[in-house]
Amino acid sequence: MDDEKQIYRVIDANLNRLREGLRVCEEYFRFIKNEKVPSQKIKELRHKCKDLQVCFDEKILFSARDSENDPFCDGFEAAEKTRKNAKDLLDANVKRCQEAARAIEEFAKLLENENASKIAKTVRFELYTFEKEIYSGR
Repeated sequence: MDDEKQIYRVIDANLNRLREGLRVCEEYFRFIKNEKVPSQKIKELRHKCKDLQVCFDEKILFSARDSENDPFCDGFEAAEKTRKNAKDLLDANVKRCQEAARAIEEFAKLLENENASKIAKTVRFELYTFEKEIYSGR
């Protein structure tokens, strides 16, 4: 696999990770906490991910995807087994989203995709602010 295709593989995986993590956070606030405001904020962030996704050619992303050969596709990380409740899931997924946004931001720069990098950075900083908001009141 050439370097550019590997970069697209990283971006594809992190776009998926970001959207999936946001969905877990949204479901936590919507169904566990029954809180509309944070649910709505996360939903808006998920929609920004669509803006981020369209910065990349979908065909190239799909051609770079190699989920069958992902070395972590068939097991759990040790940390995943230690989560005791829904709050632990929230905590892990907020961090997962921040990390995914950072990875997209950095790897998009290697493709000289400035727009994608800027959107990913915006999403990352919105996640930092969101994290502060949800944890400062608890």
